[in-house]
Amino acid sequence: MTNIVKFPYNACLPGVHSRKPRISKNGTPEERAAKAAAPSTTATVVQMQRRAVKPHTRPSAEEMAEFRALLDQLPPSELRAFAAMVRSIVEKP
Repeated sequence: MTNIVKFPYNACLPGVHSRKPRISKNGTPEERAAKAAAPSTTATVVQMQRRAVKPHTRPSAEEMAEFRALLDQLPPSELRAFAAMVRSIVEKP
């Protein structure tokens, strides 16, 4: 003879899930309070000195001549790629 055990409610009904206790992915309120009260292990904040920014000045004639000489050394097939790279640097905010 087998014993038949009847649940106090019908397990097929959708209400079964509503009877489960609520589970928080962030922990219980007590666990969150304990975590907030614990001393933090964050990094130490270090104040850094600001660097002086040089104002933009136009290149001198010697600098332009040096740049032009270096540019003339580039093979013609590389000029397009170089121009694209310079354009991408200049257009950044």
